[in-house]
Amino acid sequence: ALVAVAMSVLFWWLGTWQWGRHLERVERNDAIATALAQEPAPLATVVADPGEVPESAVYRSVTATGTYLAAEQMLQRNPRGRSGFAVVTPLVLTGGGTLWVDRGWVAASRTDINTPATDVAPPTGQVEVTVRVRSPQPSSGRQAPTGQVYDITPQSMGTSSGDDLPQPVYAGYGDLVEQAPVADPNLELPPPANIGMGPHLFYALQWWS
Repeated sequence: ALVAVAMSVLFWWLGTWQWGRHLERVERNDAIATALAQEPAPLATVVADPGEVPESAVYRSVTATGTYLAAEQMLQRNPRGRSGFAVVTPLVLTGGGTLWVDRGWVAASRTDINTPATDVAPPTGQVEVTVRVRSPQPSSGRQAPTGQVYDITPQSMGTSSGDDLPQPVYAGYGDLVEQAPVADPNLELPPPANIGMGPHLFYALQWWS
């Protein structure tokens, strides 16, 4: 009887914990939906301090003008668990500083899994971009080949050539939404945020049952 009571208390606590996770997901999704629905605004008005990524800025669409540094471009291996590469290119902003931009996904070559299947060089000259602001990804600590990374950590992931980027480097990065001149058709633009509810509500009901 004591074991049954103890297990019942434990299961109720686990259900309550999963319910809390569900409410956190609801709050997170509401914040993301609000950010995605807002009209694009200039980067500097949304992220005033390049060294920080305000919660209110995450997933906001912002506009910026600058020039891509093709020689410093990096490839993120298997982004979002998908085989291939995210092409991440530093954009030197017209007003000063550098913003890393995830320009999109490309499959790996069939003959060499460490290279993209197509040319992913960025356009030359000045570009105008609209990007969704993203926080830096947690570092997994894994080592990738030269010119590649596993995680997008703008202020610490270096460059393909090893050269320093124009300062300041924004702590966050941007998922490309639109670009002029037009974005590379060989790259699949980063998807919007995942606002699925996950299994937490089901798990809560399961534990309580």
